Amino acid sequence: MKVGLIGLGNLGTAVGNLIAQNGHEVLGWEYQQAVVDEINQTHRNGRFLADVPLHLQLRATNELTAVFQHSEVVFIAIPSAFIESTLLPIREAISPDIVLVNMAKGIDQKTGLTSFQTLTANFPNQPRVMLSGPSIANEFARGMPTVVVLAGDGRHHLLKVAKLLDNDHFRTRFSHDAVGVELGGILKNIYAIGLGLFDGKQIPSINFRAVYLTIAMEEIARMGVAMGAEIETFLYLSGMGDLLATSLSEHSHNRHMGVLLAQGLSREEIQAKMGVLPEGYNTLKVMLYVAEKLHISIPLAKGLWDVVQGRYEAERFIFSFIKDFVE
Repeated sequence: MKVGLIGLGNLGTAVGNLIAQNGHEVLGWEYQQAVVDEINQTHRNGRFLADVPLHLQLRATNELTAVFQHSEVVFIAIPSAFIESTLLPIREAISPDIVLVNMAKGIDQKTGLTSFQTLTANFPNQPRVMLSGPSIANEFARGMPTVVVLAGDGRHHLLKVAKLLDNDHFRTRFSHDAVGVELGGILKNIYAIGLGLFDGKQIPSINFRAVYLTIAMEEIARMGVAMGAEIETFLYLSGMGDLLATSLSEHSHNRHMGVLLAQGLSREEIQAKMGVLPEGYNTLKVMLYVAEKLHISIPLAKGLWDVVQGRYEAERFIFSFIKDFVE
């Protein structure tokens, strides 16, 4: 099968390479010409997936329309903020038969729509699948066992996407709760920032981390159900599984932001250091607004926002957490 991919960052490159290894032709779009040239010329992506040789059937281009002319299924792996600006200009050129698989995990600050909701609003007649779950790209790109969740209404579309991904170390499971699967992948980014605070302050306690992640999961489920998801979804791979993977991974950008906050860096300094603030920052801002409207209490998220805004020191958040939830 011919497959397209929008965004050749860390996750996009890893998924594209996986699909190519499974015997399919993959054409990926990337706006950075240096990345395109490196993939095509050396079969490497040193910037986003260093030290992983890429399959010869994974090719790159900076011609967006070429991807959709080439493909039966297109995976979306760009930051959520760029979905509309990237895809809307060529909307008329996209065949209604192409299955769009969303891997972006974020919420638009202006509209309040999730990435999947943005795709739905702009491509209402397009087959759409949501992919999420505990999938650290640097790990499954090296053959480490991984299981993710595909969600959507059309079972035949889920099967079509699953056949592209499944092999002996990467497997998929199905869900009908696209809202819950997506929110699990979005909301966990907030709390990964918090775990980074503990790392930055060198608090290694397993007991403490277990309590923190449990309370974080409670807040995620509370928000998710209020936004239309099923609570059972958060007890599985795209909920608890994704929270654990992102929070505990040394490759997590959201967790790294927490480490830098704990070291005393301001939001502006972190952005300069990281290049772009991770999705968890924007998600945190939007979720606090949504929680207020829905009358949902999410004190952990509120405390993290106070740290990000410089109103609290990291120690205040940590010890307030201990006092409020542990004692």
